[in-house]
Amino acid sequence: MNARAHLMTQPTVADSFVFASANDAHARWLAQTLFPAGKVESVALDPALVAQRISQHMPSLLLVDFSQGRGAVASAVAAAAHAAFPGLQVVALGTLAEPESALSALRAGVRDFVDVAGDGEDALRIVRQVLDNRVESVSRHGRLTVLLGARAGIGVTTLAASLGALLARKGAPTNRHAALLDLGLPAGDGALLLNAGNGFNFVDAVRNLNRFDQTFVHTALARHESGLALTTLPADLSAFREVSFQSAVALLTRLRAFFDQQLVDLGGFSNTEFVSEVAHVADQVWLVCDQSVASIVAASRQLEMLREAGVENDHLRLVLNQYEAEIDLSAAQIAERLGIDLAGALPARRVALCQAANRGQLLADSAPRDPYVRALEALAVQLDGMRARVPKKLDALRRPLRGLFPHSSKRS
Repeated sequence: MNARAHLMTQPTVADSFVFASANDAHARWLAQTLFPAGKVESVALDPALVAQRISQHMPSLLLVDFSQGRGAVASAVAAAAHAAFPGLQVVALGTLAEPESALSALRAGVRDFVDVAGDGEDALRIVRQVLDNRVESVSRHGRLTVLLGARAGIGVTTLAASLGALLARKGAPTNRHAALLDLGLPAGDGALLLNAGNGFNFVDAVRNLNRFDQTFVHTALARHESGLALTTLPADLSAFREVSFQSAVALLTRLRAFFDQQLVDLGGFSNTEFVSEVAHVADQVWLVCDQSVASIVAASRQLEMLREAGVENDHLRLVLNQYEAEIDLSAAQIAERLGIDLAGALPARRVALCQAANRGQLLADSAPRDPYVRALEALAVQLDGMRARVPKKLDALRRPLRGLFPHSSKRS
């Protein structure tokens, strides 16, 4: 079987479970019992070790063994899990022959109980019922903004990373969250600029779409120190070609429930079909260009492509980057020529931006009063005041993303 056929026949979503127990026999029984539902990872009955294992495996459920007089430590494990991973469901394991195990679980706030001495089918049914009845604690319908470049090297990634971190920092005091989907080319430039840790790449995230809840979002995505969540293209770009339009767009829609602001960096991305489909579900598309004639002509072509694909003109905005007041063409004039509204202009600050990046910093961190940062803040204010669109029904976009990547491409 070739790699592509193997990939397409594998289930895209698989539940996994962490089982905290001091009893190896119980661990073997549970792994065998829950095999039809998912894989069980066993860990010692210790709050710190359980938290570590949850972070590593991002389980659908945590099961805790309350049997054999270990109710106190099991309760501590459950309490620690509730505190660190508030969206994670916990199921108790014990035996009705030891009523104190069930009582300890109830006192610990764990209402679902699996009897290790009972029928395995009952245990499987209970676990599946808990999985089916998971309730999201979020009620967001966040905003989605796509950032496109008129040409390669126009500064889309620098803008996306800087703006994303700024939105995350400003939103943190009021529990507002931001995410950056670093999907431009060359792959991973945004993650490099942000110096963010490892997490699920975009293909991993798409394949695990149905597992997304608060716990999964908290543990699966990389984070910048600002709190900005991040996912990027996989190191092996060929994996992205197996992702359908439908599933990729569905992920963006799903993430609205967890993030007040999503920025999608598509700088350097050459597949016009994918760009158009993402633009269709976005609240706004920001097209980045500079004051050169070549850039303006390229921007005009990008806009023509988007309009032909049915993207509404009201959702298109211009961001003028590397702006120099001494150049004859003003930002307003360029926006008028392109026939779209002006979102803002970012001053030319190449040296300051490069020096900050070379130090492993964003300019907003090293020089918060820099003119570029002040212009960023004005853009952030616009995004905070933007209303999210009412979601449309997803089209049947089942085509694989073939031919996405040229042999060479640049962005910045």
